[in-house]
Amino acid sequence: MPIVDRMEFPRRYKLKETVLILVIVAAFVGIWIQRSSIKKVSKQIEISSVSISRFGSGFIELDYNIANKSPKEQNIRLLARVWDAQGEEIASALFDITLQPNNLSQRTKMIDKLNRSLKEGERPYKAEISLYEKRVP
Repeated sequence: MPIVDRMEFPRRYKLKETVLILVIVAAFVGIWIQRSSIKKVSKQIEISSVSISRFGSGFIELDYNIANKSPKEQNIRLLARVWDAQGEEIASALFDITLQPNNLSQRTKMIDKLNRSLKEGERPYKAEISLYEKRVP
């Protein structure tokens, strides 16, 4: 019977150290670029005068002013959060808006999905709207 030499399958090759180092450096550069772009956008967007205009047992309506100081249109994500007097979060919402360049506008956000419904006679205590910063840990 003839002897047949076969290659081992699948053949595994280790990554060279230089390729591995380049991948790690590229990941760190990507994280750095993302964080610097978040900082740049946060300097150009200004959110002010957040107030609770109306509320009920199943909804909360927030009024806020937002300014875009950059010379170009921006699509941003905002995070709205509302707390009660004890510091427990009643509601939160993540939403997208488009801002015109060099513009100040007054807007309203209706939050209709609450973590818990408001009790009889209870009022929302504090509201906050901030830029949503998706971060890589």
